[in-house]
Amino acid sequence: MKKILTTILISLLFFFISPCNVEAQDINLSAEAAVLIDGDTGAIMYGKNHLEQRPPASTTKVLTAILAIEQGDLAEVVSISKRSAQTGEASINLLEGETITLENLLYGALLKSGNDACVAIAEGISPTVEEFVGLMNLKAKLLGCTNTNFVNTNGLPHNNHYTSALDLAVITRYALNNPIFAQIVATPTKTIQWENSSRKKYIQNTNKLLTIYPGANGVKTGTTDKAGQCLIASATREGRTLIAVVLKSHNRYGDASKLLDYGFNNYYNLEVIKKNQVLNIDRSKFNLDKNLVLKAKENFVLTLEKGTETHLTCEIKLDSSIRKKNIPIGETIGYLKLYNYNQEIGTIALYAEKQEVLPKKDYSKQNIWDNIKDKLNF
Repeated sequence: MKKILTTILISLLFFFISPCNVEAQDINLSAEAAVLIDGDTGAIMYGKNHLEQRPPASTTKVLTAILAIEQGDLAEVVSISKRSAQTGEASINLLEGETITLENLLYGALLKSGNDACVAIAEGISPTVEEFVGLMNLKAKLLGCTNTNFVNTNGLPHNNHYTSALDLAVITRYALNNPIFAQIVATPTKTIQWENSSRKKYIQNTNKLLTIYPGANGVKTGTTDKAGQCLIASATREGRTLIAVVLKSHNRYGDASKLLDYGFNNYYNLEVIKKNQVLNIDRSKFNLDKNLVLKAKENFVLTLEKGTETHLTCEIKLDSSIRKKNIPIGETIGYLKLYNYNQEIGTIALYAEKQEVLPKKDYSKQNIWDNIKDKLNF
């Protein structure tokens, strides 16, 4: 790692949000485990046994689907094996020897919750179902899930198949950033088509929240005797997406609605830094060339409870490349660390860009009236 040469603490922002008299809400949920997170920031707004390892039932299929979307070709035709055709419980009634595209299998898995579709998906992507499950667990770990272990693609009961409400929220937040996944889970109904056949099947999304909650746009139900009623739900209002997870609920749609209402009513997002925003700094303290500007590589948004006070500051750290004559334009040359009341809340990569210098006007070639108009911005 390059040695950090320059560090300076500067005040970024200082303001207080006036109290909104938001009363603390005790959310009465029937679910044994639940979590509510912001889809943009990942901030946790509510948690109940959200780190506890529990059977997820068919909510497992969120990870199956996003992995297949990333690794496969939606137009690829999958031949149905005996194993997938014999997979029971919820299914789309696949038959051995049939052919169907990966895209149709994904709709069958996410809308109809077809266990057979998930096995066919795995066989279409990997040499074996077991290898695909191994990729699922690797993906979960890469996403930071610490309470997850899957042994199958569909969530059928197994003592060693488990996850947590928070891990499911993290996986879903990642998946919803994929437009294909987001489109599928927001679809209320679909007619899937088999290849080389006239066979079609009309399927309805098992997620009833899509039709009863304003702004609902996903994502997946799950039900087994041990797992109980499970639901991962998402909704978007005024450009802000929330993700709620309820496990072993007696009223999953009611519980999810309460969580989403709580998040929309009691929290908001503050955009602290915009992507490509120019940072106004003292160049002399950083030895930065006068023709260069520092810009943020990404947005930084902070989820706050209404009525809370904030004191935001930042620390800029630049590495040795800034002393070179040829700074790599567009490449990361440092970081902006953000703090709220001296507690670190995030880090943003910084890059350098040449500053656009406007050419000076040659007033000697203008008449007196044109000269005055330019100076007065007429």
